[in-house]
Amino acid sequence: MSEQLPGHVDNPVMSYSESIDIDAPVSAVWDMVTSLERYGEWSSENTGGYWRKGPDGEPGTGQVGDMFVGVNKRDGQEWKAPVEIIRRVEHEDFAFVTGGLEYNIVLWRYQLAPKGDGTTLTESWTLRQLSPRMLEHGQKEVDYRAHNARTSLQATLAAMKAAAEA
Repeated sequence: MSEQLPGHVDNPVMSYSESIDIDAPVSAVWDMVTSLERYGEWSSENTGGYWRKGPDGEPGTGQVGDMFVGVNKRDGQEWKAPVEIIRRVEHEDFAFVTGGLEYNIVLWRYQLAPKGDGTTLTESWTLRQLSPRMLEHGQKEVDYRAHNARTSLQATLAAMKAAAEA
C-alpha cells in the first residue's frame, strides 16, 4: 500500500495518470518537474506563475509548504490557481494541491523512476473534491475540467520529453 499524501481523501471524485519514457537522466527531469515557474513552456493550459512569499518574506522555492500561483488560460478564459507543495522526495516524487490543503481540490503528482540511462515520468491528476465553480455549474463543468486536465497532462508530458531530450 502506498503512503498517503497530506489531504488524502478516501473517495476522490476522479483520477487520471499517464507515463512517458524520457531519454534524459532523472536529475534533468527532476529539475523540470520542480520548476513550476517554467510550466508555461510545456503546458497547454498553464502560462506561468510565481512563488508566493512565505512567513519570512521570501518567495517559495518548491519545498513542502511553499505556495505557488499558476496562471492558466484556455478557451479565451484566464484564471489564477494557487497550489501548495505537499510532497517532495528528491528525484522521486513531487506533488502539489490546487487550493492548498485548505481547499484540497486537485492533486497533481509527478513520480520519476530511472529506466536505463533515462527516466519514466508519471503525471497524475486527482480531483479530490469539487471546486465552487464545479458545484455551481454541475456535471458539465466537472466533465469540462476533467477533459482539460487530461489533454493538458498529455501535452505537458510530451513537451517535457521533447525539452529534456533536445
